Amino acid sequence: MSGGRIRSVRFKDGHTVDGLGEAFAAASNMQRFGPLMHGMMLPGFFTHQLALAAYMQSGMMKKVIAIPAEDRVREWRDWQADSDKITLIEAEEKRLELQAKTQEAENLRGVGGGAFIIVTAGNHSDELKPEQISNGGIVAINVVSRWQIRGKDWDRELASPRYGLPAMWEVDNENGSPSQIHPSRVVPFRGARLPAGATLSDEDKFWGDSRLMRVYTEVSRSDETQAWFAALVKKAKLLRFGVPGLETYDQDQLNKRVALIAQGENSLNATLFRASGGTDDPGETITDYQVNWQGIPAMMDAFDQRVAAVSDIPFTRLTGRSPSGMNATGQHDNDNWNKMVVSGQKLETRPCLEQLDPFLLRSAGVDPTGIWWEFAPLDVPTEKEVAETFKLVMEAVGALIDTGMVPREALAQAVQNLIEERGYMPGLAEALKKIPEAERFGLSPEDDGGDDDPSAIQARGGDPDLAGSGGSGTGAARRAVNDAATWLSDATPRPLYVKRKLLNPADLIAWAKDNGFATTLPASDMHVTVLYSRNPVDPMKMGRDWREDEKGQIIVRPGGPRVIEKLGENAVVLRFACPDLDWRHKDMIEAGGSHDWPEYQPHVTISYTASEGVDLDALKPFNGVLRFGPEIFEALDLDWKSKIAEA
Repeated sequence: MSGGRIRSVRFKDGHTVDGLGEAFAAASNMQRFGPLMHGMMLPGFFTHQLALAAYMQSGMMKKVIAIPAEDRVREWRDWQADSDKITLIEAEEKRLELQAKTQEAENLRGVGGGAFIIVTAGNHSDELKPEQISNGGIVAINVVSRWQIRGKDWDRELASPRYGLPAMWEVDNENGSPSQIHPSRVVPFRGARLPAGATLSDEDKFWGDSRLMRVYTEVSRSDETQAWFAALVKKAKLLRFGVPGLETYDQDQLNKRVALIAQGENSLNATLFRASGGTDDPGETITDYQVNWQGIPAMMDAFDQRVAAVSDIPFTRLTGRSPSGMNATGQHDNDNWNKMVVSGQKLETRPCLEQLDPFLLRSAGVDPTGIWWEFAPLDVPTEKEVAETFKLVMEAVGALIDTGMVPREALAQAVQNLIEERGYMPGLAEALKKIPEAERFGLSPEDDGGDDDPSAIQARGGDPDLAGSGGSGTGAARRAVNDAATWLSDATPRPLYVKRKLLNPADLIAWAKDNGFATTLPASDMHVTVLYSRNPVDPMKMGRDWREDEKGQIIVRPGGPRVIEKLGENAVVLRFACPDLDWRHKDMIEAGGSHDWPEYQPHVTISYTASEGVDLDALKPFNGVLRFGPEIFEALDLDWKSKIAEA
């Protein structure tokens, strides 16, 4: 060879190829950066085959379509009706697989459009009216895509209420013959409306814009970037061979040389090459090529962020990644996404379901009068959030009780339904069924002379000041309320003291005597403090405690966290847990009251002169029921210590 000409080789099949080019023929056929999609917009509207291909070929496209559809139906809907009716409705929805089929129809909405077909007995070309549906009258609800159903005789009269709608739908049967379906039996899931005046077919204008068309270009570019990166990974580390006189090699020599280098790489994990023989013999050279990855992940994210922006799906939700940045929780993204889902439910999903519901309810055997529903919340609250919400709701109920605007019986029924529907107290409904209705909804039963009678309390050594003069079981409550009303007749702000007297002090005194207490406070002085406010407050703004029973009492059930300890200088108290008292105290603080201690701890003082031989740490606290009477409002007595006397 001379003149630097590359030698040619003739093969048996008669083809002449360049020797160097033939050596890399395989590499050329397996080009790492092969032709990819070019992000071009699809012309006009998708055909069925093109839409399906665009959806099936890209995992990112599937997520963009499937995420909104899934989130719209994930928590489904909450029916507002009697529990028996709700059971029937939900059973019918389950029989018809309505939730799953709604998700399928929403997926089709994103691809181009879909529809429910209400299948019943009879001729499907006839109009279907809700009153025609009997119990179990809906045979099935089938889902079809826009390409499986065709509109006929489109109404183009602008003055018509059915403008832009077909007079009849057609679906091809199994044998290929068309079957007509009346529009009353079809629930279309359409895309966003297109601008008026667009030169499109009636069919395309009816089905509107699809999510797939909106995001196709950006998803294609994102997929191209991922494919480019995947191809680049193969070139992460590349050996470059320099072979002197390469152009003089014939095909066999070149193949053998390349094969020998590859064999050394694979077998010996080493590269064999001819070293330099001197100044005139440069020898072969081998250099490593390393890809610089800096900036590539950010570039890939930029394409995915563009997809997120066009699809209205937060980047964290679309990619399943944690939020980036300091102190980032992702809550803002989640809140924005929930707003988008709720908007889609309201504007698109709900109208479709409301078109179906009149038929669904009758098929469930339920009278639709007075029945309605809402989509269930998208987020599942934590136990703490549920407790806080319950507290706020009950505070609002308490404020409503104070206004006297709603009869207590009606309000009790509404609150019980609310508690049951929101699942605040599982099993409450069954427990309430065992209680007489008059008592269940807050109407006091006739007194039975039981332990709640003031005379019985007094006989046990209870508070004589709270004992009523008659046989009424609510006399103590009325007396306390009347006393408080007299003091509260002047609503001038003043320091305030609120307490509840212990109605069964004899039990606690007996426990104290058994455990070595020589003296205790008198039974009439045993109480729990609800508020000790040095700040002047308007007593009327404290309101009533909605947590108390119809007799104004609060009952602390046996057991639970309790402790005997010293409080202050020498008071020995029984401290116990009572959320009702905690919340009531907090209500009063929020209404302007004050508190001398860092935190409120419900307790009953047993004695101020405990015997030295009593080991408080070794005592097992009193574990019985604690029954406290109605709230007693008094002017704050700052000289109360001087009036203490024990028995």
